[in-house]
Amino acid sequence: MRAMTDHNLRKKLTIQDIARISGLSTATVDRVLNNRPGVKESTRLRVEQAMSQRSPVSATLVAEKKIAFVVDAGSSFIEIIRGALSRVKDNYPHVSFTFDSVPNHQRDQRSFCDLLKSRIDGADGVVLVSREDILINSEVREAGLKNVPVVCLTSDMPHSAACIGVDEVSVGANAALFIGRMIKQDKAKVLFVASSTYRTQEEREMGFRRVMRAEFPHIDVFERIDSNDESDGTYKIIKEFLTHNPDVAGIYNLAGGNRGIARAIKEAGLTGKTLFVGHELTEHTHKLLEQGEMDILFAHDMDREVNACITTVEALCRGERIEKTWFPSLIYTKYSRF
Repeated sequence: MRAMTDHNLRKKLTIQDIARISGLSTATVDRVLNNRPGVKESTRLRVEQAMSQRSPVSATLVAEKKIAFVVDAGSSFIEIIRGALSRVKDNYPHVSFTFDSVPNHQRDQRSFCDLLKSRIDGADGVVLVSREDILINSEVREAGLKNVPVVCLTSDMPHSAACIGVDEVSVGANAALFIGRMIKQDKAKVLFVASSTYRTQEEREMGFRRVMRAEFPHIDVFERIDSNDESDGTYKIIKEFLTHNPDVAGIYNLAGGNRGIARAIKEAGLTGKTLFVGHELTEHTHKLLEQGEMDILFAHDMDREVNACITTVEALCRGERIEKTWFPSLIYTKYSRF
């Protein structure tokens, strides 16, 4: 293997510049530059070729790409993705981004489908968050026929070019493990809350039910409640449920609306008594954890996942084949170092 010792080149190009030009991750570039083992020769060649561009200005000469983010999700999750994109996009000066979002409780199927189609027609690639339905599936399939890759973020779809996220079946299984171990009653009820037909929520449910059925048969998984991923609407639903089921030992929220659930639990006098497990770290869920109104939180490393979406779109545009990419799920409690 050839050692890279041209320090002049390293001074002229940052690791971010080299990663951007080569289409590799910064971690891979770092491994090559420091001559770490386990790096393919073809990867070293790509880094060398990128480093042959003698200044950071050269990075801007890469052909501009247009990447559209189209997001159908709860309001909190939309802001998580928007914030991540705002933090990483400066690493890609050769890419122009658009960001369209629709809170899922406001989404009209036809209008959202038309929005997606228009973005597919005007972009080199699309990063999509959406529930599954026939119209959207069709547009994603058509995008592939037009050689416009659609990369699904968090929740996959049948005809996507790639998917970036976490192993949601595993996440649901871990939620069940925590809940099952933490509930001490010989007989108990657990409620789980979902929203729309996102594959990610269906996968969480699959893992959750599988572990509950196999390891904690003494716990009854109570009826599924459909929320709208928004705090106010979810609050009303959970408040009504707790009025008739004050003995519920745990609630697992697969969806959004965590503040609404915490509020309903608090008003019912069940904070600290009813275990509450949910998803996504925001300023609000951070406070809920610290105040003891939420017990366990599963989250995405969204900066990392959005960054991977962008590099995946670029790789697909170059004709590379990309596998489904899973990142580790993050787990928080009130004792986590935020």
